[in-house]
Amino acid sequence: MPAQPASRVPDEAHQPPDEPLWCAHCNTDQHLLVNSIQSHYPPAPNTVDVAYECRACRYSYEQTASVQRVAVVLNRPGISQGVLQFGGQYLHCGEPMKTRSCELRTIEASLALQPGRPVRVYEVYINTRVLGCKCGFRMETPD
Repeated sequence: MPAQPASRVPDEAHQPPDEPLWCAHCNTDQHLLVNSIQSHYPPAPNTVDVAYECRACRYSYEQTASVQRVAVVLNRPGISQGVLQFGGQYLHCGEPMKTRSCELRTIEASLALQPGRPVRVYEVYINTRVLGCKCGFRMETPD
């Protein structure tokens, strides 16, 4: 008599297919740049949601993949990944970036509602965080 009921399916059967990170346009993985790694929902062991792009043809992709498949691209020698978003953190130079300051930015746009009428200028204010790392790289993100 089996130790498990016949209706039980092993956990591996519930996992999404583990497709490699790949550019369908170039038909290679040699030019991939990982942009974002997020926790997969619902949680699954060893599984993440990854967003990446091909530097050669500029196509972008999102997929669910195993940590090992993502590591193949991230650990490739000679390819600088730039800024990587990992959950709520941004990584550059292999370390999480830290908040250096907060800013209030303005975006302006002109809009002519009717010909011959004065042009109206609209403004939007956005709170931002300036992030930096030890190498001196900085970037600004909406807060």
